[in-house]
Amino acid sequence: MSNFDENNGIESKDSFNKILVNRAKKGKGPTTERAKYQVSKNSIKDGFRSKRFIIYGENRKEFERYRDEILKDLDPITPIQIDMCFHLIQNGWNIRRLNNLRNGLYNIEIKSVLENSYNYEHVHLKQHGEIRKILNELGNKDEVLGMVFARDCISSGTQSRLTSIENSMHAKFYRIYREYMLDRFGREYHHEK
Repeated sequence: MSNFDENNGIESKDSFNKILVNRAKKGKGPTTERAKYQVSKNSIKDGFRSKRFIIYGENRKEFERYRDEILKDLDPITPIQIDMCFHLIQNGWNIRRLNNLRNGLYNIEIKSVLENSYNYEHVHLKQHGEIRKILNELGNKDEVLGMVFARDCISSGTQSRLTSIENSMHAKFYRIYREYMLDRFGREYHHEK
């Protein structure tokens, strides 16, 4: 019986056996879990590509640095540990994103308070430095922040909902981290510096 090889030539049983023998001579590759992981590090990072995690406006290099630090620190070996690292990276990045969302919401509200309560026109078109200058001229930034907070409490409570989501994500992150450390080291693990 003959088979076609990739080059569209005929492959005999003898030539096929030679291929198998040559493959066996090359070795079977890494056999320990640690060695398999070391060989597959690049494919793990490839699976954690930034396109899967970041949204418009986020810094790809910052994400990759964060991802690499987590993978280096936790050093997963088994497929379950790799999955747990995936969830830790995803949740940790989302927690960072929530902080940026909170800052964005406060900035929008500060601009609205300046425009509506202090009669500054076209505040939404001004740059960060210009807003800071306006706040410094007012003298009492705490009053503006207090108004922002009061408006949020009276209206939709966006900031409190964001805080609730963030607390939930922190709890999930640390629960996965504890489970990972128990799986990886067989005990509670406290990182020593």
